[in-house]
Amino acid sequence: MHRFLLPLLALLLAACAGSDPAKVTVSPAADGHQGSFSIQAVRAPGHRLDLEDRFDAALRRALEAKGYRFQARNGDLRVLYALGLERQTGVIQRPVATQEGVVNQTQIADSDLARLVMRIVDEGSREVLYEAQLSSQLQDPNLSQEAFDKALAKLLEDFPAHRP
Repeated sequence: MHRFLLPLLALLLAACAGSDPAKVTVSPAADGHQGSFSIQAVRAPGHRLDLEDRFDAALRRALEAKGYRFQARNGDLRVLYALGLERQTGVIQRPVATQEGVVNQTQIADSDLARLVMRIVDEGSREVLYEAQLSSQLQDPNLSQEAFDKALAKLLEDFPAHRP
């Protein structure tokens, strides 16, 4: 088991540093025959411990809505993820109409860069069934439970429902 986790951890860490802003893939082998899942946060550099409870709850709701059953350990599926949110200061330019014409107005603004890497692995075959790598600027991040619930439901909409 540990031989499997180390290469997977290395892949997740590499994906966190990747330059692709949004990538979601679902394997053709993802067919919904598994019945249960467990969740494991990967504590990569930049991972936000304070967001884990809301993320885990939203992830549970999204997968349970698809018919999967949560197990604290040893589910048929293992969901691995790293989630980060970093405050950044940037420059925003907006066109403004004046009497002389259109000019660019420059503003300094704070925003948050959200990063997520998530994989769903079949514990029996060790195959990666789902992978998401996302990076997005958030001007006004809403970190409520409802926001997490909506985001995870949307993110997992292409992952197949459990079929008994």
